[in-house]
Amino acid sequence: MTKPFPDDFRWGVSTSSYQIEGGAADDGRGPSIWDTYCATPGRVANGDDGSIACDHYHRWAEDLDLIKGLGAKHYRFSIMWPRVMPDGTGKINETGIAFYDRLIDGMLERGLDPWLCLYHWDLPQALQDRGGWTNRDIVDWFSDYTQLLVTRFGDRVKSWVTFNEPNVIAWVGHEEGRHAPGITDPRAAMRVAHHLNMCHARATRVIKQHYPDAPVGFVLPMHKGYTLPHRREQDAHLVDLFEAKWNGVFLDPVYHGRYPDLILDRMEPHIQNGDLEAIKTKVDFQGLNQYFPSYVEAADGRAWPFKHAKPPKYFRRTEMGWAIDGDCFYRTMKILQDNYGNPPTFVTENGGAFIDIPGNDGLIDDQDRIAYYTEYLGAIIRATGEGANVQGYMPWSLLDNFEWAYGYEKRFGLVHVDYTTQKRTPKASYDFMRRVIESNALP
Repeated sequence: MTKPFPDDFRWGVSTSSYQIEGGAADDGRGPSIWDTYCATPGRVANGDDGSIACDHYHRWAEDLDLIKGLGAKHYRFSIMWPRVMPDGTGKINETGIAFYDRLIDGMLERGLDPWLCLYHWDLPQALQDRGGWTNRDIVDWFSDYTQLLVTRFGDRVKSWVTFNEPNVIAWVGHEEGRHAPGITDPRAAMRVAHHLNMCHARATRVIKQHYPDAPVGFVLPMHKGYTLPHRREQDAHLVDLFEAKWNGVFLDPVYHGRYPDLILDRMEPHIQNGDLEAIKTKVDFQGLNQYFPSYVEAADGRAWPFKHAKPPKYFRRTEMGWAIDGDCFYRTMKILQDNYGNPPTFVTENGGAFIDIPGNDGLIDDQDRIAYYTEYLGAIIRATGEGANVQGYMPWSLLDNFEWAYGYEKRFGLVHVDYTTQKRTPKASYDFMRRVIESNALP
Protein backbone atom coordinates (compact mmCIF):
# COMPACT_ATOMS: atom_id res chain seq x y z
CA MET A 1 0.00 0.00 0.00
CA THR A 2 1.31 3.45 -0.88
CA LYS A 3 0.66 6.72 0.90
CA PRO A 4 0.23 9.69 -1.47
CA PHE A 5 1.60 13.17 -0.99
CA PRO A 6 -0.64 16.16 -1.67
CA ASP A 7 -1.45 16.90 -5.30
CA ASP A 8 1.07 19.30 -6.87
CA PHE A 9 3.64 18.45 -4.18
CA ARG A 10 6.97 19.81 -5.39
CA TRP A 11 10.15 17.74 -5.33
CA GLY A 12 13.67 19.08 -5.45
CA VAL A 13 17.15 18.68 -4.01
CA SER A 14 19.62 20.95 -2.20
CA THR A 15 23.36 21.66 -2.22
CA SER A 16 25.58 24.57 -1.17
CA SER A 17 28.42 26.35 -2.92
CA TYR A 18 31.35 25.85 -0.55
CA GLN A 19 30.46 22.22 0.07
CA ILE A 20 30.57 21.14 -3.57
CA GLU A 21 32.14 23.73 -5.87
CA GLY A 22 35.86 23.58 -5.23
CA GLY A 23 37.73 25.75 -7.71
CA ALA A 24 39.07 27.78 -4.82
CA ALA A 25 41.97 29.21 -6.80
CA ASP A 26 40.15 29.50 -10.12
CA ASP A 27 39.06 32.54 -12.08
CA GLY A 28 39.43 35.27 -9.50
CA ARG A 29 37.50 33.81 -6.59
CA GLY A 30 38.38 35.56 -3.34
CA PRO A 31 38.94 33.80 0.00
CA SER A 32 35.99 33.08 2.27
CA ILE A 33 35.78 32.69 6.02
CA TRP A 34 35.64 28.93 5.51
CA ASP A 35 38.96 28.97 3.67
CA THR A 36 40.43 30.74 6.70
CA TYR A 37 38.69 28.46 9.20
CA CYS A 38 39.88 25.31 7.41
CA ALA A 39 43.46 26.61 7.37
CA THR A 40 43.43 26.90 11.16
CA PRO A 41 44.93 23.70 12.64
CA GLY A 42 42.50 21.58 14.63
CA ARG A 43 39.33 23.20 13.30
CA VAL A 44 38.33 20.63 10.66
CA ALA A 45 38.61 16.84 10.80
CA ASN A 46 41.73 15.49 9.09
CA GLY A 47 42.73 19.01 8.06
CA ASP A 48 40.20 18.84 5.20
CA ASP A 49 39.04 21.89 3.28
CA GLY A 50 36.73 22.83 0.42
CA SER A 51 39.40 23.78 -2.09
CA ILE A 52 38.38 20.91 -4.39
CA ALA A 53 35.30 19.42 -2.69
CA CYS A 54 33.19 17.73 -5.42
CA ASP A 55 34.78 19.82 -8.19
CA HIS A 56 31.28 20.98 -9.11
CA TYR A 57 32.83 24.13 -10.57
CA HIS A 58 34.06 21.99 -13.46
CA ARG A 59 31.54 19.11 -13.32
CA TRP A 60 28.29 21.04 -12.92
CA ALA A 61 26.71 19.66 -16.11
CA GLU A 62 27.10 16.08 -14.88
CA ASP A 63 25.56 17.03 -11.55
CA LEU A 64 22.58 18.72 -13.17
CA ASP A 65 22.04 15.57 -15.22
CA LEU A 66 21.86 13.63 -11.95
CA ILE A 67 19.14 15.96 -10.67
CA LYS A 68 17.19 15.53 -13.88
CA GLY A 69 17.61 11.75 -13.67
CA LEU A 70 16.20 11.85 -10.16
CA GLY A 71 13.01 13.40 -11.50
CA ALA A 72 13.34 16.44 -9.22
CA LYS A 73 12.16 19.72 -10.69
CA HIS A 74 13.49 22.25 -8.15
CA TYR A 75 17.13 22.83 -7.26
CA ARG A 76 18.19 24.91 -4.26
CA PHE A 77 21.77 26.01 -4.80
CA SER A 78 23.77 28.89 -3.37
CA ILE A 79 25.99 31.61 -4.76
CA MET A 80 29.51 31.91 -3.36
CA TRP A 81 29.76 35.58 -2.45
CA PRO A 82 33.58 35.81 -2.86
CA ARG A 83 33.33 34.19 -6.31
CA VAL A 84 31.25 37.07 -7.65
CA MET A 85 32.54 39.88 -5.39
CA PRO A 86 36.00 38.84 -4.13
CA ASP A 87 36.24 41.72 -1.65
CA GLY A 88 32.57 41.51 -0.64
CA THR A 89 31.91 45.00 -2.00
CA GLY A 90 32.98 47.01 -5.00
CA LYS A 91 34.60 45.20 -7.92
CA ILE A 92 32.56 42.47 -9.61
CA ASN A 93 34.24 39.28 -10.82
CA GLU A 94 32.61 38.80 -14.21
CA THR A 95 34.15 35.35 -14.59
CA GLY A 96 32.37 34.23 -11.43
CA ILE A 97 29.10 35.72 -12.68
CA ALA A 98 29.59 33.82 -15.95
CA PHE A 99 29.89 30.52 -14.05
CA TYR A 100 26.51 31.01 -12.42
CA ASP A 101 25.05 32.14 -15.74
CA ARG A 102 26.10 28.80 -17.24
CA LEU A 103 24.81 26.93 -14.21
CA ILE A 104 21.39 28.60 -14.23
CA ASP A 105 21.03 28.24 -17.99
CA GLY A 106 21.97 24.58 -17.61
CA MET A 107 19.18 24.12 -15.10
CA LEU A 108 16.61 25.68 -17.39
CA GLU A 109 17.78 23.57 -20.33
CA ARG A 110 17.06 20.48 -18.23
CA GLY A 111 13.67 21.68 -17.04
CA LEU A 112 14.90 22.48 -13.52
CA ASP A 113 13.57 25.41 -11.49
CA PRO A 114 16.46 27.37 -9.88
CA TRP A 115 16.02 28.27 -6.20
CA LEU A 116 18.86 30.70 -5.58
CA CYS A 117 20.14 30.99 -2.01
CA LEU A 118 22.00 34.24 -1.49
CA TYR A 119 24.05 33.06 1.47
CA HIS A 120 25.07 29.61 2.66
CA TRP A 121 27.89 30.54 5.06
CA ASP A 122 30.79 31.53 2.77
CA LEU A 123 31.28 35.20 3.68
CA PRO A 124 34.18 36.93 1.91
CA GLN A 125 37.14 37.04 4.29
CA ALA A 126 37.62 40.69 3.29
CA LEU A 127 34.30 41.50 4.98
CA GLN A 128 35.16 39.44 8.04
CA ASP A 129 38.28 41.58 8.35
CA ARG A 130 35.89 44.53 8.67
CA GLY A 131 33.83 42.88 11.40
CA GLY A 132 31.68 40.57 9.29
CA TRP A 133 28.20 39.92 10.63
CA THR A 134 28.97 41.83 13.84
CA ASN A 135 29.27 45.08 11.86
CA ARG A 136 25.93 46.79 11.23
CA ASP A 137 27.30 48.02 7.90
CA ILE A 138 26.77 44.49 6.61
CA VAL A 139 23.13 45.38 6.01
CA ASP A 140 24.30 47.70 3.23
CA TRP A 141 26.94 45.25 2.01
CA PHE A 142 24.38 42.47 1.77
CA SER A 143 21.94 44.79 0.02
CA ASP A 144 24.52 45.62 -2.66
CA TYR A 145 25.34 41.94 -3.09
CA THR A 146 21.63 41.10 -3.46
CA GLN A 147 21.25 43.94 -5.97
CA LEU A 148 24.01 42.42 -8.08
CA LEU A 149 22.47 38.94 -8.10
CA VAL A 150 18.90 40.01 -8.76
CA THR A 151 19.90 42.25 -11.67
CA ARG A 152 22.09 39.55 -13.24
CA PHE A 153 19.99 36.44 -12.58
CA GLY A 154 16.48 37.62 -11.79
CA ASP A 155 15.31 37.19 -15.38
CA ARG A 156 15.73 33.42 -14.96
CA VAL A 157 15.56 32.75 -11.21
CA LYS A 158 11.98 32.75 -9.94
CA SER A 159 12.47 31.66 -6.30
CA TRP A 160 14.86 33.33 -3.85
CA VAL A 161 16.22 32.21 -0.48
CA THR A 162 17.94 34.94 1.50
CA PHE A 163 19.71 32.81 4.14
CA ASN A 164 20.39 29.22 4.94
CA GLU A 165 20.23 28.64 8.69
CA PRO A 166 20.85 32.07 10.21
CA ASN A 167 20.69 30.53 13.69
CA VAL A 168 23.70 28.36 12.86
CA ILE A 169 25.56 31.41 11.57
CA ALA A 170 24.87 33.26 14.82
CA TRP A 171 25.08 30.59 17.51
CA VAL A 172 27.45 27.98 16.08
CA GLY A 173 29.71 30.43 14.26
CA HIS A 174 29.80 33.30 16.76
CA GLU A 175 28.91 31.83 20.17
CA GLU A 176 30.18 28.25 20.10
CA GLY A 177 32.98 28.77 17.57
CA ARG A 178 32.44 25.39 15.91
CA HIS A 179 31.87 26.99 12.50
CA ALA A 180 33.52 29.85 10.70
CA PRO A 181 34.46 32.46 11.70
CA GLY A 182 35.12 30.56 14.96
CA ILE A 183 34.12 33.31 17.40
CA THR A 184 33.06 32.53 20.99
CA ASP A 185 31.27 35.68 22.11
CA PRO A 186 27.61 35.27 23.22
CA ARG A 187 26.93 39.00 23.12
CA ALA A 188 28.36 39.31 19.61
CA ALA A 189 26.21 36.35 18.55
CA MET A 190 23.04 38.22 19.60
CA ARG A 191 24.14 41.20 17.53
CA VAL A 192 24.82 38.91 14.57
CA ALA A 193 21.33 37.42 14.88
CA HIS A 194 19.77 40.88 14.73
CA HIS A 195 21.89 41.91 11.73
CA LEU A 196 20.92 38.72 9.90
CA ASN A 197 17.25 39.51 10.41
CA MET A 198 17.81 43.02 9.09
CA CYS A 199 19.69 41.67 6.08
CA HIS A 200 16.88 39.24 5.28
CA ALA A 201 14.34 42.05 5.30
CA ARG A 202 16.51 44.40 3.22
CA ALA A 203 17.29 41.69 0.65
CA THR A 204 13.60 40.82 0.40
CA ARG A 205 12.80 44.42 -0.45
CA VAL A 206 15.59 44.63 -3.02
CA ILE A 207 14.30 41.53 -4.80
CA LYS A 208 10.69 42.72 -4.67
CA GLN A 209 11.66 46.10 -6.12
CA HIS A 210 12.78 44.30 -9.26
CA TYR A 211 10.39 41.35 -9.29
CA PRO A 212 7.35 42.04 -7.07
CA ASP A 213 5.85 38.60 -7.67
CA ALA A 214 9.02 36.57 -7.09
CA PRO A 215 8.68 34.26 -4.07
CA VAL A 216 11.19 35.11 -1.35
CA GLY A 217 11.79 33.22 1.89
CA PHE A 218 14.52 32.10 4.27
CA VAL A 219 15.59 28.69 5.50
CA LEU A 220 15.59 27.87 9.21
CA PRO A 221 16.67 24.60 10.83
CA MET A 222 13.90 24.48 13.38
CA HIS A 223 14.26 22.40 16.50
CA LYS A 224 11.65 20.95 18.79
CA GLY A 225 13.08 20.91 22.29
CA TYR A 226 12.77 18.01 24.71
CA THR A 227 13.79 17.28 28.28
CA LEU A 228 15.35 14.03 29.37
CA PRO A 229 12.67 11.65 30.70
CA HIS A 230 13.94 11.74 34.30
CA ARG A 231 14.08 15.58 34.36
CA ARG A 232 10.78 16.57 32.76
CA GLU A 233 9.58 18.76 35.63
CA GLN A 234 12.92 20.35 36.55
CA ASP A 235 13.92 21.29 32.99
CA ALA A 236 10.58 22.00 31.30
CA HIS A 237 11.16 25.77 31.40
CA LEU A 238 14.46 25.32 29.58
CA VAL A 239 12.68 23.94 26.53
CA ASP A 240 10.80 27.22 26.10
CA LEU A 241 14.03 29.21 26.40
CA PHE A 242 15.85 26.92 23.98
CA GLU A 243 13.10 27.18 21.36
CA ALA A 244 12.93 30.96 21.80
CA LYS A 245 16.66 31.18 21.14
CA TRP A 246 16.89 28.69 18.30
CA ASN A 247 13.60 29.32 16.48
CA GLY A 248 11.92 32.41 17.85
CA VAL A 249 14.78 34.88 17.44
CA PHE A 250 14.46 34.47 13.67
CA LEU A 251 10.78 33.67 13.20
CA ASP A 252 9.09 36.04 15.63
CA PRO A 253 10.44 39.37 14.34
CA VAL A 254 9.72 38.45 10.72
CA TYR A 255 6.22 37.09 11.31
CA HIS A 256 5.15 39.06 14.38
CA GLY A 257 7.40 42.14 14.49
CA ARG A 258 8.91 41.37 17.89
CA TYR A 259 11.49 39.21 19.63
CA PRO A 260 10.36 36.51 22.09
CA ASP A 261 9.78 37.86 25.58
CA LEU A 262 12.12 35.25 27.07
CA ILE A 263 15.13 36.74 25.31
CA LEU A 264 14.11 40.34 24.70
CA ASP A 265 16.51 41.63 27.35
CA ARG A 266 19.41 40.01 25.47
CA MET A 267 18.36 41.49 22.13
CA GLU A 268 17.44 45.03 23.21
CA PRO A 269 21.03 46.40 23.30
CA HIS A 270 21.31 45.73 19.55
CA ILE A 271 17.95 47.14 18.42
CA GLN A 272 17.73 50.67 17.03
CA ASN A 273 14.59 52.69 16.35
CA GLY A 274 12.69 51.32 13.37
CA ASP A 275 14.55 48.02 13.22
CA LEU A 276 11.65 45.76 14.18
CA GLU A 277 9.29 47.56 11.83
CA ALA A 278 11.81 47.01 9.03
CA ILE A 279 12.37 43.34 9.85
CA LYS A 280 8.70 42.38 9.72
CA THR A 281 8.18 41.28 6.13
CA LYS A 282 5.79 39.10 4.18
CA VAL A 283 7.24 35.62 3.82
CA ASP A 284 6.20 33.96 0.56
CA PHE A 285 7.48 30.60 1.78
CA GLN A 286 9.28 29.23 4.81
CA GLY A 287 12.23 26.96 4.20
CA LEU A 288 12.49 24.25 6.86
CA ASN A 289 15.56 22.17 7.61
CA GLN A 290 15.13 19.39 10.14
CA TYR A 291 17.21 16.37 11.07
CA PHE A 292 16.87 15.37 14.72
CA PRO A 293 15.29 16.18 18.12
CA SER A 294 17.11 18.48 20.52
CA TYR A 295 17.35 17.43 24.16
CA VAL A 296 18.40 20.04 26.71
CA GLU A 297 19.34 19.97 30.37
CA ALA A 298 20.29 22.52 32.99
CA ALA A 299 23.84 23.83 33.02
CA ASP A 300 25.54 26.32 35.32
CA GLY A 301 28.24 28.81 34.46
CA ARG A 302 27.21 29.26 30.83
CA ALA A 303 25.87 32.17 28.83
CA TRP A 304 22.56 30.28 28.70
CA PRO A 305 21.29 28.12 31.60
CA PHE A 306 21.08 24.98 29.47
CA LYS A 307 23.21 22.73 27.33
CA HIS A 308 22.52 20.03 24.78
CA ALA A 309 22.02 16.58 26.26
CA LYS A 310 22.45 13.17 24.67
CA PRO A 311 19.05 11.79 23.58
CA PRO A 312 17.74 8.64 25.27
CA LYS A 313 19.48 5.44 24.18
CA TYR A 314 16.38 3.93 22.58
CA PHE A 315 16.75 6.13 19.49
CA ARG A 316 18.48 4.84 16.38
CA ARG A 317 21.24 7.23 15.33
CA THR A 318 22.99 8.43 12.21
CA GLU A 319 26.75 8.54 11.80
CA MET A 320 26.60 12.13 13.08
CA GLY A 321 25.27 10.73 16.36
CA TRP A 322 21.92 12.40 15.66
CA ALA A 323 18.80 10.68 16.95
CA ILE A 324 16.32 9.57 14.27
CA ASP A 325 12.86 10.79 15.20
CA GLY A 326 10.20 11.34 12.54
CA ASP A 327 7.71 12.35 15.21
CA CYS A 328 9.90 15.34 16.09
CA PHE A 329 9.87 16.31 12.41
CA TYR A 330 6.07 16.14 12.43
CA ARG A 331 5.85 18.31 15.56
CA THR A 332 8.23 20.88 14.05
CA MET A 333 5.96 21.29 11.03
CA LYS A 334 3.03 21.71 13.41
CA ILE A 335 4.84 24.61 15.14
CA LEU A 336 4.75 26.54 11.88
CA GLN A 337 1.11 25.62 11.41
CA ASP A 338 0.01 26.57 14.92
CA ASN A 339 2.25 29.55 15.78
CA TYR A 340 3.19 31.26 12.52
CA GLY A 341 0.07 31.30 10.39
CA ASN A 342 0.74 28.01 8.54
CA PRO A 343 2.93 29.56 5.80
CA PRO A 344 3.69 27.73 2.55
CA THR A 345 6.53 25.51 3.75
CA PHE A 346 9.22 23.73 1.78
CA VAL A 347 11.48 21.21 3.48
CA THR A 348 14.79 22.39 2.07
CA GLU A 349 17.06 19.97 3.96
CA ASN A 350 16.50 16.59 5.55
CA GLY A 351 18.64 13.49 5.46
CA GLY A 352 21.09 11.28 7.27
CA ALA A 353 24.80 10.47 7.26
CA PHE A 354 25.54 6.76 7.19
CA ILE A 355 28.49 4.52 6.40
CA ASP A 356 28.36 3.97 2.65
CA ILE A 357 30.54 1.04 1.60
CA PRO A 358 30.50 0.14 -2.09
CA GLY A 359 29.82 -3.56 -2.74
CA ASN A 360 31.85 -5.78 -5.04
CA ASP A 361 29.79 -4.39 -7.91
CA GLY A 362 30.67 -0.83 -6.87
CA LEU A 363 27.10 -0.01 -5.82
CA ILE A 364 26.03 1.36 -2.44
CA ASP A 365 23.00 -0.33 -0.90
CA ASP A 366 22.26 2.32 1.74
CA GLN A 367 19.19 0.80 3.37
CA ASP A 368 19.73 2.81 6.58
CA ARG A 369 19.29 6.02 4.61
CA ILE A 370 16.21 4.65 2.86
CA ALA A 371 14.70 3.78 6.25
CA TYR A 372 15.48 7.31 7.46
CA TYR A 373 13.77 8.89 4.47
CA THR A 374 10.81 6.56 4.80
CA GLU A 375 10.24 7.65 8.40
CA TYR A 376 10.64 11.36 7.75
CA LEU A 377 8.60 11.40 4.56
CA GLY A 378 5.87 9.61 6.46
CA ALA A 379 5.90 12.49 8.94
CA ILE A 380 5.18 14.92 6.10
CA ILE A 381 2.18 12.87 5.01
CA ARG A 382 0.95 12.86 8.60
CA ALA A 383 1.41 16.63 9.01
CA THR A 384 -0.17 17.58 5.69
CA GLY A 385 -3.06 15.27 6.49
CA GLU A 386 -3.69 17.48 9.52
CA GLY A 387 -3.55 20.70 7.54
CA ALA A 388 0.14 21.67 7.69
CA ASN A 389 0.93 23.70 4.57
CA VAL A 390 3.99 21.72 3.47
CA GLN A 391 4.27 22.05 -0.30
CA GLY A 392 7.60 20.50 -1.20
CA TYR A 393 10.65 18.48 -0.18
CA MET A 394 14.34 18.79 -1.04
CA PRO A 395 16.56 16.10 0.53
CA TRP A 396 20.05 16.84 1.75
CA SER A 397 21.89 16.25 -0.30
CA LEU A 398 22.39 15.44 -3.95
CA LEU A 399 26.07 14.62 -3.44
CA ASP A 400 28.37 13.50 -0.70
CA ASN A 401 30.31 16.67 0.04
CA PHE A 402 32.50 18.70 2.38
CA GLU A 403 30.58 18.52 5.64
CA TRP A 404 31.99 21.59 7.37
CA ALA A 405 33.95 20.79 10.55
CA TYR A 406 33.53 17.07 9.84
CA GLY A 407 35.45 17.39 6.58
CA TYR A 408 34.81 14.45 4.29
CA GLU A 409 34.15 11.91 7.03
CA LYS A 410 30.34 12.10 6.88
CA ARG A 411 28.30 11.30 3.80
CA PHE A 412 24.74 12.57 3.28
CA GLY A 413 24.44 12.21 -0.49
CA LEU A 414 21.99 10.35 -2.67
CA VAL A 415 25.03 10.10 -4.94
CA HIS A 416 28.37 8.70 -3.76
CA VAL A 417 31.46 10.77 -4.62
CA ASP A 418 34.91 9.21 -4.82
CA TYR A 419 36.97 12.20 -3.74
CA THR A 420 40.10 10.84 -5.43
CA THR A 421 38.62 10.30 -8.89
CA GLN A 422 35.47 12.47 -8.51
CA LYS A 423 33.41 9.59 -9.89
CA ARG A 424 29.71 9.91 -9.09
CA THR A 425 27.74 6.74 -8.26
CA PRO A 426 24.02 6.94 -7.46
CA LYS A 427 23.18 5.00 -4.31
CA ALA A 428 20.16 2.80 -3.67
CA SER A 429 18.60 5.81 -1.93
CA TYR A 430 18.82 7.74 -5.21
CA ASP A 431 16.68 5.10 -6.90
CA PHE A 432 14.33 5.04 -3.91
CA MET A 433 13.85 8.81 -4.05
CA ARG A 434 13.40 8.66 -7.83
CA ARG A 435 10.53 6.20 -7.38
CA VAL A 436 8.94 8.31 -4.64
CA ILE A 437 9.11 11.42 -6.85
CA GLU A 438 7.78 9.57 -9.89
CA SER A 439 4.75 8.22 -8.02
CA ASN A 440 4.31 11.21 -5.66
CA ALA A 441 3.74 8.59 -3.00
CA LEU A 442 5.62 6.76 -0.25
CA PRO A 443 5.90 2.98 -0.68
